[in-house]
Amino acid sequence: MDILIVYASSGRGLAKDADILQSAITSMGHDCQVEHLPPTPEWQSRLSHYRYRLLSRYLPSSAGNLYYTTRAAIARTPPRQARADLVIHLENIRLSYLNRGKSHWLIPNQEWFIESRLPYLRFVDRIQCKTRHAVEVFSRLHSNAAYLGFTGTEKASSPRLADKAPNLAIHIAGNSQFKGTRAVLDCWLQHPEWAKLTVISQHLKASDYSSDNIEIASNLTDQEIEMLWQKARFAVLPSEVEGYGQVLAEALANGCVTVTTDAPPMNELVEECRGYLAEPEENQPFRLGTRFKVSKRSLEKVIDKALSESPEHLDHIAHNATHWYALNHQAFLSRLTKAVNELAEQPQDQSERAPQEKPVR
Repeated sequence: MDILIVYASSGRGLAKDADILQSAITSMGHDCQVEHLPPTPEWQSRLSHYRYRLLSRYLPSSAGNLYYTTRAAIARTPPRQARADLVIHLENIRLSYLNRGKSHWLIPNQEWFIESRLPYLRFVDRIQCKTRHAVEVFSRLHSNAAYLGFTGTEKASSPRLADKAPNLAIHIAGNSQFKGTRAVLDCWLQHPEWAKLTVISQHLKASDYSSDNIEIASNLTDQEIEMLWQKARFAVLPSEVEGYGQVLAEALANGCVTVTTDAPPMNELVEECRGYLAEPEENQPFRLGTRFKVSKRSLEKVIDKALSESPEHLDHIAHNATHWYALNHQAFLSRLTKAVNELAEQPQDQSERAPQEKPVR
């Protein structure tokens, strides 16, 4: 089959997702291409938002249905070039690509799914969800939402726990401001006796936090970040929102003792047998997901507990993490292979189904 993956550039996350999918699909013997689009201009996003609000709140539903059906029909006008057998839309539906494939999948991140794209879900054949939490969200919006799962990069070998620095913790936020960075730093500032914390963030400067056991870094290469993963004993990652949790998967894959938020989907990846969970103190809706802010008291308690555990117990936690990652990686590849092969076996006239009828709200 010819498969096309499309996404809008928004940092390392979606590019990594596309690379993982392309590698897996190519290994099955299918031809797979990736196209990344520039970010949607702010004015265009605002226009879509206001138009969606107008149509959904102030006009009859028939008017909205007519508008979205017409736009989709125009978008699906046959292109001059040959169409792919399958287009995989990452994070959001790309309306301009509805005519580029015979079938369409959406692999969404619920916390970044654009509300004005909800009416176009009916023109996607299947929503492949990275987490069980996403299945709950999107099964209310589409009649064919399935659990696919996801993974991180494939590891050639298990991490060497003996090479871990016992007094090194990392917090990787990158360009995101939803990783609980402030809570982590507030805790660390009150505990100069704790292990050294290295924070990777594009929004902080080294001078922002003055403490002997805190280091702020930014603009590291992938190789430098990989070296940190391999060296760090602890990963403190109390994310507020995640579509899947690539940073959590990376921590588990590298055998880090991981601290995260006890809320979905973070606690799908990190369970108590392979990490530590801090209770959130509040939550609020965030697009189609939920934003959870971790309790500073709970975070401090959990970090203190993890840092005080015996090396043997920490090794046990780390082994559980790497074992889960390996099993999850293979399970994801198996589900993806099955889904792609099932589509490939469909008769040509069955691969282009009618729009889904499930309501969008």
